[in-house]
Amino acid sequence: MKKNAYTLISLSILTALYSATSAADLAKQCLSGVPHFSGEVVSENPNDLPIYIEADSAEINQSNGGVYKGNVDIKQGVRHLQSAEVEIQQTGEGDNIQRYAFARGGFDYRDNQINLLGDDAKVHLNNKDTDIQNANYQLVDRQGRGAAESVELRDDYRVMKNATFTSCLPDDNAWSIYANEMRQHVKEEYAEMWHARLRVHGVPVFYTPYLQLPIGDRRRSGLLVPVVGHSSRDGYFYAQPVYWNIAPNFDATIAPKYMSRRGWQVNGEFRYLSALGEGQIAGEYLNDDRLSDYVSDNRKRHLFHWKHNAAFAQDWRLDIDYTKVSDKRYFTDIDSNYGSSTDGYTNQIARLAYYQPNYNIALSAKQFQIFDEVDVGPYRALPQIDFNYYQNGLLDDKLDFKLFSQAVHFDNDSASMPKAWRFHLEPSLNSTLSNRYGSANFETKLYATHYQQKRGNAADAEDVEHHVTRVIPQIKADFQTVLASNKSFLDGYTQTLEPRVQYLYRPYKNQSNIGSKRNSEYLGFGYDSSLLQQDYFSLFRDRRYSGLDRIASVNQVTVGGTMRFFDENKEERFNVAAGQTYYLESSRIDDDPRNKTSGLSSSWAVESNWKIDEQWHWRASFQYDQQLKQISLANTGIEFNPMNHNVIQLNYRYVSQEYIDQNLTSNAQGYNQDINQLGIQFGWELTDNWAIVGRYYQDLSLQKPVEQYLGLQYNTCCWSVGVGARRYVTNRQNQRNDEIFYDNAIGVTFELRGFGNDHQSGIENMMRRGKLPYLQAFSLY
Repeated sequence: MKKNAYTLISLSILTALYSATSAADLAKQCLSGVPHFSGEVVSENPNDLPIYIEADSAEINQSNGGVYKGNVDIKQGVRHLQSAEVEIQQTGEGDNIQRYAFARGGFDYRDNQINLLGDDAKVHLNNKDTDIQNANYQLVDRQGRGAAESVELRDDYRVMKNATFTSCLPDDNAWSIYANEMRQHVKEEYAEMWHARLRVHGVPVFYTPYLQLPIGDRRRSGLLVPVVGHSSRDGYFYAQPVYWNIAPNFDATIAPKYMSRRGWQVNGEFRYLSALGEGQIAGEYLNDDRLSDYVSDNRKRHLFHWKHNAAFAQDWRLDIDYTKVSDKRYFTDIDSNYGSSTDGYTNQIARLAYYQPNYNIALSAKQFQIFDEVDVGPYRALPQIDFNYYQNGLLDDKLDFKLFSQAVHFDNDSASMPKAWRFHLEPSLNSTLSNRYGSANFETKLYATHYQQKRGNAADAEDVEHHVTRVIPQIKADFQTVLASNKSFLDGYTQTLEPRVQYLYRPYKNQSNIGSKRNSEYLGFGYDSSLLQQDYFSLFRDRRYSGLDRIASVNQVTVGGTMRFFDENKEERFNVAAGQTYYLESSRIDDDPRNKTSGLSSSWAVESNWKIDEQWHWRASFQYDQQLKQISLANTGIEFNPMNHNVIQLNYRYVSQEYIDQNLTSNAQGYNQDINQLGIQFGWELTDNWAIVGRYYQDLSLQKPVEQYLGLQYNTCCWSVGVGARRYVTNRQNQRNDEIFYDNAIGVTFELRGFGNDHQSGIENMMRRGKLPYLQAFSLY
């Protein structure tokens, strides 16, 4: 739950910009400019340790102390004091002895937390309490320095009068804070300041009667990095997050945002970690949206998000993923961290589960909020009960038994749609035979489902069969082997060939009497079923449809294989997988010819990954449709990652219009051409101070850019500034199919740095922004 809560002052930090030349990478440069403690930190109380004093001369009074002159050097544990003259005074007797050291004529004090230079000092040797006049100080092993007229050093805090503080390195006066009084809390790692003035290159630019700053890596309440900028949609905008460190296991961020064309928006996020689980609750609220492109009488727009995960009483799990927005265009018109217009929907799911070694049971509720304009939306599953039972090693370890069962109630907001209870049993027996040459897996399964359906309440609601029972058996045989050879056609590599053949049979059962017969984007396949995406691995999947309402007949053989190459260190460097399904009979779910497979075989599916070397990675996949005699799906990407966060990634993706028409979903509506996009994105640390991020995606069919982004950030040890410009395709209500609209935005962020030991260049944050953000390259492992 860590956040870098750097308290910022105002936009006047802009005037602190300047140039700097780096001799080493930024983190090393910043840490090399601070003092480091090289001794050994003692675990016992330092006040109980002996004191060692060296000097050119000494006048000792056995009863009450002495005076030491000339190169005086005093050590006690981690404490080290050097001065021209030190007087030791001792008062009291027995357990009440009090010992003091007075340093005069200048001194140098060092320990594992702070270094001090001053004129005069009074040190209470019993408890380390120290009073100093005219001091210059510098924190140890972290950035932070300043000066003060007087300093009181205590065990847990430091009080400074008429003091300054900055995280900039010596000889760098980009910014500093002057305060009448400054209290630095050592253990809690924060500083309080009264009557504080921010100075930029010595010029006062801001005043506040009270201020807090972190002086370590702990979370602190305060202002976070603001974002300012301009976009064609929002106008000029300013967002100022405020961080509240409520407790070690609770925190909150409140982020008011002003948009000149739209008004005020208030955003908030609360994070928690307790015995009941961990999660976050977030909200966004725009009371009166003045966006002219938004056509609605209700101008109040809002979002609620709740994510919760809990494990309790050893065997129980609770998961909640709930997001709801005020309208279908919310993520199109408003930038949010909790959803995107490209998702097409939000989840509203809660699940409570109980786990045991041989079984588990779960109670859940599930619905979706979709963003497409449809007459009838998806069904909600409320409640849903799932029970799974496993028993392995039957008949002398020859059989494994599994039972999946479910009871679920489906409801819909439309009174025209039927409601239903679905009861499902799915027992299966599995037997695996294996030896050094390969394996053979045999499985038999039964799908037994009963529906209790109820007609909708609307006058135009269609009639449905009240009771429907469907029983479908299934058998599957899966054969795999691994053939390895050290005599690869590539010298120095071990090659493996992993062929796989699967036979799957399931008889035909007409399922048109399950659910509605309406031709709807969401309801053509029963209550919760839809076509699955196809790739190499999905060729060996049992079913064509997600959900249980449509279980298509199959009589097919799937053939595929994977070839891999391993180097001399047994590291996988290249693989390629290809496969195809051959239909002995057409797969179908009813008598509608649109809902059955055509041709004698599926598309060819091919996937490949290549780790060219430690810096270059390549991946590709495509599907070739034999009926259409063309590639239906394709994507490829190559990434160059030479060091640290530097990366260049080139991507291409293609989806044919025919494939879209055959597998139409609501998210694909509106396309009347191929999806044919080429994109490049990069993040590069140009120098130790400069970092740049860029992204450009071009739709080759539309011959127009989809998204463009360029971000530049300049970092020093004690401040940074970032500028990002973005242009991306958006849409408006009631727009024509031949219209394309863009939103143009530019944003600026400022940050005071050096309060902790985080010296990141900002590349990761910039690359995560946008509708098509950076996705980490595939891994062969």
